[in-house]
Amino acid sequence: MGTTHRVFVGLDVEWALVCADVANGALVRGWIEEAGVAEAGVAEAGDLPLELRELVAYLGARRDAEFSDRWLITLLDRAAGEGQEAQLAARVIVQAMVPGMVRLTQSLLTSRRDFDDVAQVVVGCLYVVARTFPLRRRAKVAANVMLETLHHATRELGADEAREVRLDDLWDVAAYDGNVADRVAQGLLIERSQAQQVADTAELDGAEGELVALLAWGVDHGSLALEQARSVVGVVREEAERTGAATPAARKRRSRAVRWLRPVAAQWVHAA
Repeated sequence: MGTTHRVFVGLDVEWALVCADVANGALVRGWIEEAGVAEAGVAEAGDLPLELRELVAYLGARRDAEFSDRWLITLLDRAAGEGQEAQLAARVIVQAMVPGMVRLTQSLLTSRRDFDDVAQVVVGCLYVVARTFPLRRRAKVAANVMLETLHHATRELGADEAREVRLDDLWDVAAYDGNVADRVAQGLLIERSQAQQVADTAELDGAEGELVALLAWGVDHGSLALEQARSVVGVVREEAERTGAATPAARKRRSRAVRWLRPVAAQWVHAA
């Protein structure tokens, strides 16, 4: 990692010290075996590495939803306790989620935010989630952990900049292999409104370019929902392609788009 990723470099250094204690690998492996993860038929007990670093890499590499949910719940259950074992369980979860945390950090950056400042918030929030995760949520555990971390982080960074990413958006993610974080990050980047992504078009000039900039600003500042922005783009294209009189339904869509844009435009002018 680059020099600007000091938080994650520090995590890697700390992780090396955790892994240097061979007892930690045996302890975590024992938890997984004790929980019956191997007996569920999703992995063989003999396949589980003894060394902690290799064990966590193995767990994260398995693209099996049931396996992912089982081992994560096992560690989250341990992390909810007290003492050094709970701290170890939480630390393993954090390390397994490092690739996701890097992506979430990048997605939450703005021109006013330093990478390491955001990363520190994201890592701290993941620790909180690891220790307080509701264990009744035993499906799509990795996705839920990532989303809980995201929600904690956006509130910590500023409620006015929070973005909602739903678990439904991640329905086809089988297990944690970085894909969960990629999906969340992609949703965040869109909701942070890169103008071309909102408009789904190339660079625009004139009135169209100004509209895209307005939509991008509105979504980025929480004044306009992403779906509303997309709907407005659809209305504009529909109007541009119209050859006859507008239907009642089209007039209704146009009126709704104007109603959405009016307060956004006023805020934009005020902020200029």
